[in-house]
Amino acid sequence: MMRQTCGLVLAALLGVPAALSAQGTSYVLIGDSDDAREVLLSVHNPTGQDQSFEVLPIAAGTNGVHRSTSPTRIDVPAGRTTVYSDLADGGPSMVELTAHGELTFQAYLMPLNSSGSRVGLRQQVPIVDSESLIRGGNWAYVTGLRRDSNDRSDYAILNLSHSTNTCEHRVRSREGYWARESSVLRHPPLSLTYVADVLAVVGVELGDRYTISTNCGDSFYVAALVSDDRNDRLTVLEPSQSGVSSLAPPGYGEPPPTPDPETPDPPPPAGCPSGWTCLNPDRTSHTVRRQDLQYIFRAGLEAGSYRSVELEFNLRTTSIDPAGAQIFWLGINRHRDLLGFTVQRRSDLFVRHGLGVTHTNKARLVLPRALTPNQTYRLSYSYNAGGEVSLCVTDSQERRFCSRGTANVDSLTFTASDRLVLVMGSDGTEEIEPPQWGWTYSDIRLRARKN
Repeated sequence: MMRQTCGLVLAALLGVPAALSAQGTSYVLIGDSDDAREVLLSVHNPTGQDQSFEVLPIAAGTNGVHRSTSPTRIDVPAGRTTVYSDLADGGPSMVELTAHGELTFQAYLMPLNSSGSRVGLRQQVPIVDSESLIRGGNWAYVTGLRRDSNDRSDYAILNLSHSTNTCEHRVRSREGYWARESSVLRHPPLSLTYVADVLAVVGVELGDRYTISTNCGDSFYVAALVSDDRNDRLTVLEPSQSGVSSLAPPGYGEPPPTPDPETPDPPPPAGCPSGWTCLNPDRTSHTVRRQDLQYIFRAGLEAGSYRSVELEFNLRTTSIDPAGAQIFWLGINRHRDLLGFTVQRRSDLFVRHGLGVTHTNKARLVLPRALTPNQTYRLSYSYNAGGEVSLCVTDSQERRFCSRGTANVDSLTFTASDRLVLVMGSDGTEEIEPPQWGWTYSDIRLRARKN
């Protein structure tokens, strides 16, 4: 099945560091094996002892859990680097690698001419492990697909779940129109789905810089392969970076801003402060799932004039969709009377607020502190009629960041029919505010104070 090439010499010619240090199982995308391309696997043993790994090719469209053949075990001598070709026989495939001990792997795609000689430039091929796979419920975006008389783009979906995976796929042009607004496919367990010339499949005869978006119910990975026949070039397109990172430039966020001594802190979270009406949400925790996207709470207040409305809650993030994240919406009956609407856009949190005015005339606050994945925050939002509007975020290191503005009304008037409405999460109707799968809201506290 696998052919060993001139190991140390070829490894030296490749001359790049290993891409994946492995102990466990990972998957290599081979793509469409034909006379115009070849995938090489470089394996390095950095230890002073012999190590081994197992290889099993999984043909596209087959169930990788039900196996008709056993993996092939390969020994790698101490300190050696060996390069293998012929990883799979004919047709699109992915290859399962299971390392026993400490090894490093790197895979390359090499263009071939009609005589089988290598031409053009090599291209690194994704090796997907537990860190690089995409968790179910998250969108992955692959950008740069094109199609013309010389170029074609293939698209690969790796279902890394051990059960059937349902995935939604969308294809969009650089101008923003849909070539395919939505296709829902069921992918076999542990399988590769390989779509050759994918733009032609969705009806695009000529186009450049198309984006395919994929969202699956369970773990997956996607990539595209663009063939440039005129220049003998093959390009592998991996999922776009999200733009969300926990790294920060020097001095960013340090030291934390000094609290304004003239602005009192919100009332303590325990109990209901004197003079306030505390509204008890019918649930204290909400996790964003497909069957439960939003938590919506409506409450009536005693008729009268109110001075303040305050909201506090904990938020545990998972991944963060780079398109944007709607965090909460708080208003009286409808959007025209908006107490607060908070979204994340790239590195900032934005708050819109304003009563009795259209959306474009509502004031905006900006808090230059992006939420990051897999963190827990405490958010406090306060609307004080005739005074200050503020959003404060406290991170896990107890650092507190705030942004403040001014309310556009002097009092909040509630009638017996009015409802204070709280919405947590997004229903996904706006593309720039997709659901944030797995986010959990907890310890939700909402209160109001009369004049």
